[in-house]
Amino acid sequence: MMSLAFQVGPVQFNQPVWLVLLPIAWVLTIWIGRRTLSGMGTTLRRVSLVVRLIVIALLVAAVAEPHFRREAKAVAVTVLLDASRSEQGSGGNMQKRAEEYIVAAGKGAREGDQIGVVTAARDAYVQALPGPVGRPLDVQFVGATDATNLEQAVRLGMAVMGQEAAHRLLIISDGNETAGSLLSAAKAAKAAGVPIDVLPSRFKLDREVIFDRLLVPATARQNENITLRAVITATRPTTGRLTLTLGGEPIDLNGDEPGVAKAVTLDAGTNVFPVPITVPSSGPQRFEAVFEPDGTQTTASGDTLAENNRALGVTFVGGDGRVLVLVSSDRPDEADGLVAVLKAARLTVEKRSAASGFTGLDDLSRYEGVVMANTSAYDFNQQQQEELRAYVHDLGGGLLVIGGPESFGAGGWIGSPLADALPIKLDPPQKRQMPRGALALIMHSCEIPNGNYWGRRTGEAAVDALSARDYIGALESDWTAGSAAWVLPMSEKGDGAAAKRAFRSMRFGDTQSFVQMMEMALAALQKIPAGQKHVIIISDGDPAAPPDALIQQYIASRISVSTVGVGMHRNPADLAKMRRMAQLLGGNFHEIDPGGKMDSLPQIFIKEAQTVKRSLIWEGEPFSPKIVGGLVDTLRGVNAVPPITGYVVAAERAGLAQVVLRGTEDDPVMAQWQYGLGRVVAFTSDLGGRWAQPWPAWAQYKPFWEQVTRWAMRPAGSPNIRVTTEDLGEQTRVVVEALDDQGDRLNFLRWDARAVRPDLSAETLNLRQVGPGRYETLVDTSLAGTFTLSMGWTQFDSGTEGNVSAAPKRGNVQAAVTRPFADEFRALRDNAPLLEQVAKETNGRVLTGDPAKDELWSRANVRVPVSLQAMWLGVALAAIALFLADVAVRRVRIDVVAMAKAVRRGFGRGAAATGQPIENLKAARDKAKKRMEEAARERGSASPAARALASEADKRVKFEATPDELKAARGAKAVTDFKPVAAPVVDKSKATTQGEGEEQGMSRLMKAKRRAKDEIEDQ
Repeated sequence: MMSLAFQVGPVQFNQPVWLVLLPIAWVLTIWIGRRTLSGMGTTLRRVSLVVRLIVIALLVAAVAEPHFRREAKAVAVTVLLDASRSEQGSGGNMQKRAEEYIVAAGKGAREGDQIGVVTAARDAYVQALPGPVGRPLDVQFVGATDATNLEQAVRLGMAVMGQEAAHRLLIISDGNETAGSLLSAAKAAKAAGVPIDVLPSRFKLDREVIFDRLLVPATARQNENITLRAVITATRPTTGRLTLTLGGEPIDLNGDEPGVAKAVTLDAGTNVFPVPITVPSSGPQRFEAVFEPDGTQTTASGDTLAENNRALGVTFVGGDGRVLVLVSSDRPDEADGLVAVLKAARLTVEKRSAASGFTGLDDLSRYEGVVMANTSAYDFNQQQQEELRAYVHDLGGGLLVIGGPESFGAGGWIGSPLADALPIKLDPPQKRQMPRGALALIMHSCEIPNGNYWGRRTGEAAVDALSARDYIGALESDWTAGSAAWVLPMSEKGDGAAAKRAFRSMRFGDTQSFVQMMEMALAALQKIPAGQKHVIIISDGDPAAPPDALIQQYIASRISVSTVGVGMHRNPADLAKMRRMAQLLGGNFHEIDPGGKMDSLPQIFIKEAQTVKRSLIWEGEPFSPKIVGGLVDTLRGVNAVPPITGYVVAAERAGLAQVVLRGTEDDPVMAQWQYGLGRVVAFTSDLGGRWAQPWPAWAQYKPFWEQVTRWAMRPAGSPNIRVTTEDLGEQTRVVVEALDDQGDRLNFLRWDARAVRPDLSAETLNLRQVGPGRYETLVDTSLAGTFTLSMGWTQFDSGTEGNVSAAPKRGNVQAAVTRPFADEFRALRDNAPLLEQVAKETNGRVLTGDPAKDELWSRANVRVPVSLQAMWLGVALAAIALFLADVAVRRVRIDVVAMAKAVRRGFGRGAAATGQPIENLKAARDKAKKRMEEAARERGSASPAARALASEADKRVKFEATPDELKAARGAKAVTDFKPVAAPVVDKSKATTQGEGEEQGMSRLMKAKRRAKDEIEDQ
């Protein structure tokens, strides 16, 4: 039953409709009570009726859902502070000015008022929950500042509101939002009754140049002439120079004039400069254009911000298939035979050292395939490994991974991002009985910036590098106990979840000596049944070195130790100490300077953790891998392969992965699968330098590796498929026009497309046909940077789709969308009208910026929060208690008046007893004795008949008296030592003649007895 709430004082009834029944119930109760209670005394009847009415009232109140209502008195203001880069245009120092404003405005706050802070940039972050006014409000991490999301800030500000105060929001911003919708959030605030005050940060750029975009064709042919268009907007006429580079190399725009930059003059408004060039090579061609205004620091120019003076563009140029071969810098010639085979197959091959690697995802996308020949994970940083995975999964690139002693699990790839892309599991199968490894980490205090963060990262990296059956443990110094402790006792890694939780709980205490922790690590490792045992010590080098006896125990137990020095302050003694421990105990010494590149620290731990890896390499007598899996393109025409003498042990991956060559115990030697848009082949033996020496002389060596590589490569782009893009703000429309070699439009193509964002996250694209041979999709391009698009297409001949004997045509087209700078730097003035509209929408105010006038904690238009505490249970219990009392009154026949007298008498006796107990007792005895003597005299003077009647009346009084009255009478007799007076002999013959006198005597006797009784009761 729903009803409007009804309030009586501090009590609120949520279902007040039930209260209407109260008068009706009372009338019925009175009417029924007059009939059912008629046999009771007047006082008792009234008391019982009142109790019934109260019970009925309480029951009705309980059903009406009573709540105790408490209203807040204070006001909490949450400041939404714009921390984005666009605030530079408003004069800078927004944070400092806002803090000064809040401090000054705090003088007008009342007792209990609160203040909180939320920063708004690309993401919103809570800097301070609403709390007492006057406390320090330090703004810490604000995230990426290349965007402004005021909607998220408003919603987060509403999320942190409590119930102890009314709430207001204050936006301090220029109003230029680049993400989200502030008006949408304002509607939510209005519905919640939260007014939004605004303090606009006003600015206007009178001298500004914005390089809007560099228009380049998305695709082109090699040696084709294309025209680039530079679009530049200026607020006033300005002169400057335009520079254009291709792949970092400058393009001469100045003709016969000196220099390569072209002098240009900008008019107020939009200016377009065409730049014709010839595309020199295939692959993605990256263009960058920069406008430099004339003027110096002492001579005013026509520009204010430098961040928006450049633009980027990428054109994908079709050509022959390109392959990138990555080799170890220690073995640069290892893949020369494979390179020669691929070049003979008319593929464009580029060999690079894994150490130099590649410069990014756009660099990788130049190639249709990548070959990694016996390369370890230590040759690539985490970013490069993520890019390799995205290159295959999201851009459709091909990957061929060839084994060797430094590849797969033996090369530290276990737990890496690339491990998920491989068609094999790098952990060997459980059925293989192989020796385990054990790793102990000694984590000393990291006295470096964000030392605890990097300490946890290193520990987690070491965990990821181990296999599931290896052992791991970690020691640290306990600050509170002043001794070493196992934060992670030595145990089997398993899935690594428990180990990572332990590292996240570490406190990284300081210690004075390595001895205790090294002794504990030694004792634990000696008990572990592992083939290889290793210790990694990370420290600043301050603790005392272990004694030679302890070092000899490590050597005798065949436990190696590596040391990692961080924040060592270049102390020669500490450096020598850490280096000596590593040298004596067969490990490595790594040093990172206090200002060094800390992201290399996890890689060090990964590499060191691999020293305890199980022997993942199988070597033995020559055997020929068994061909399985039926007919596959990679082994087309191959009936048998030459023998090998070794390979890296791995496990078969379930699902779509296909093993085509097997080794001993059915270990996978070669496997392949489709991973996302790309294909991956893993060959766990090598190219012939150590394990596959007979292979280079094999007659099918060249066709084998050619067809394996071509199967993995991304399909070549079609020169007849063109891609154009259209900027729509935070989104970009991508248009694909598909033609065949005869110029006919390709309809009903099936697309599998993805876009890789600058942060390496991927978005699946849905290309839909909108016309003959024309396909469109929208891409979210809100981030600054390059968005790489890979769009694979499949064409089934008419009537052949679903016919397995028909080979469909496949192809791939790539494109890129670039946003060289964030939209933050496109605003030329503030957007105060948006802020004013928000204030009007939510009944807020537009503040002046004067703390004394603005009344930041104003009570106007705020919705006072109310807390309700349910009372129905207490009310119902009270009704039950009174109901039981009502039953007692009616059934037990309690004399309320007598009870009241008894209570009063009891209190009187108690007071007398505490006053003069002996005197009061004597007075009561004398008074009772006197009354009894009077009664005896009256009884003696009466006629015999009167005395007989008095005796009978006395018996009747005693019989009808209450137990309390008899008890009081007996008490009075005991106190006065009362003895009955002998009654005189009555002459029966005279009894009848004295009737009238006898009645008078009897009346007097009864009155005396009643007076005595009343006095006894009064005692």
